[in-house]
Amino acid sequence: MKRCMTLAMALLTGVCALAAEPSDTPALEKSRPVNFDFGGDLRLRYDGANNMPDEKHGEKGHTDYARVRTRVWGKVTAGKLEGFLRVADEFRYYRSPDKDKGKQRFPDQIFIDNLYLSYKDLFDMVDVKVGRQEMAFGAKRIISDGTGGDGSRSNYFDAIRLTFDFGNKRTLDAFATYMAREDWMPTLGETHDAKSKHTKGYDYDVTGYNHNEYGAGLYYQDRSNKDLGWDAYYVWKVEDGEHSKVIAKGDNFQTHTFGVRLLPRFTKTLSGELEVAGQLGDDSLAAAMAYGGLTYAPDWALKPKFTAAVQYMSGDEEGARGDNAWHPVFNRETGIGELVAPMFNKYAYNNFLYPHLKVDLVPAANQKLAFQTGPMFAPVREDAGNGESYGTFRGYYASLKYTLEVGKMMDCEALKGMALAFTGEYLSKGDYFKDDQDGDALFGRVELSYKF
Repeated sequence: MKRCMTLAMALLTGVCALAAEPSDTPALEKSRPVNFDFGGDLRLRYDGANNMPDEKHGEKGHTDYARVRTRVWGKVTAGKLEGFLRVADEFRYYRSPDKDKGKQRFPDQIFIDNLYLSYKDLFDMVDVKVGRQEMAFGAKRIISDGTGGDGSRSNYFDAIRLTFDFGNKRTLDAFATYMAREDWMPTLGETHDAKSKHTKGYDYDVTGYNHNEYGAGLYYQDRSNKDLGWDAYYVWKVEDGEHSKVIAKGDNFQTHTFGVRLLPRFTKTLSGELEVAGQLGDDSLAAAMAYGGLTYAPDWALKPKFTAAVQYMSGDEEGARGDNAWHPVFNRETGIGELVAPMFNKYAYNNFLYPHLKVDLVPAANQKLAFQTGPMFAPVREDAGNGESYGTFRGYYASLKYTLEVGKMMDCEALKGMALAFTGEYLSKGDYFKDDQDGDALFGRVELSYKF
C-alpha cells in the first residue's frame, strides 16, 4: 500500500515540479504555460427489472435499486505535459431483493479511477500516456473496458499508450496493459459486499473472474478518405489462471485477436459499417466476431437515422470457454442492453446472432430518441450437461431510450452539464431458456447526470 501511495504522489509531484520553473527563465515559461483545472460529475440511477435472464439459461427475480456515482478530478498542465487524477465512489440502495440489501452501502469505497501522466507531440510525432486511463477504439467491440468485474462503476486500464499521428487523419495506437484482479492502488471504505467473500479482506474483483489479465495491441485508424474510413487491429491477451474462476489453477489462457473495420459512405444519405475479427488461442481456440450494417440518414424533420444491421459472435456447444466461443478481449460492457448482457458470464458476449433495426431521432433541440429491436439467436446449440441441450432462440428484444439535455434546454449556465434519460427494455424469452424460467423480462431506468 505504501508503494502504491508513493507512486501516485510521484506522478503528480513530477508534473508540479516541472510546472514550477524559476522566474528567471521567461522563455521556458512562455513555451510551457502552467494551468490547473478541476471538476467532476454525478450520476444518479434508479433501476428496476423483472425476470432478468442469467448465464445459466434461467432468470432472476425482481430487482429494484438506486445507485449513486460521484467522481471528482484535478488536472495540471505544463505545456505539452499533463498530470490527471480522478477519484470516484459509487454506492447503492437495494429495495429488492432482500439478500442484496447489504451490498455496496454508503459510502462503500472511494478509489482512484484515473491517474496518469501524458506528454503530447513527443519528437513531433507521438503522444505518450502512462498510468491509469480510459481507452476505447472504433465501435468499442474489442477494447473499451479494462474493469469488466465492477459493471459501469469504472472502465479504466492500467496501461502505457503511444499514439502516432501520421497526418491526414491517420493514427496508430500501440498499448500495453496489466489489469490485476484486485485494485493495487489505495482505497478508502468498504471492501465490497457485507454479505460475501469480501468480508474476508478481498477487494473488488476488478476483472470479474478473480484472475489477472495483461496484454498489448496495435490499433490503426485511417480517415483520410471521407468515402471509405477503415481500421485494422491486433491484440494479444493473457489471462492468469492462478486464482481464476474460469481457468485451471496454474494455467494461463492466451488469445490473439486481429480484425478490420470498414466505414464506406455510398451517398450523402447512405453509409455502412463492416467489422470482422478472427481469434486464435490456447486449447485450439478458433473464434470469430462480425458486424455489418447500413444506415440511411435522409434530410427530413426529426433528423432520422435508420439502421439495419447484423451482429455475430461465434459459439461452442461447451459454452463460453469452448474451442469456438468468442472471447471479448477487453470489452465486457453492458453492450446492447441491460436485459441482454446478463445472459453471459460477466457480460462476455459469445454464441450470439442478432439481426436488428435501429431508429435514431431528434424530436427537438437537445433531445434524442433511440429505438432498437430484433430477434436474438444462439448459432450453436449448447450442451445442458445432462444429455440434453438448450434451444437456439434467445428471444425477441426491444429497447427505447429518451435523453434530454436539461441544462441546454433551460438555457441555464449553472445547469448546462445536466442531462436526464429514460430507458425501457423488453425481452420475450425463447427456447434457449429453461421451461420454468422463461417469463417475459422487463427493465426500466431513470438516470440524472450532471457534470461540473
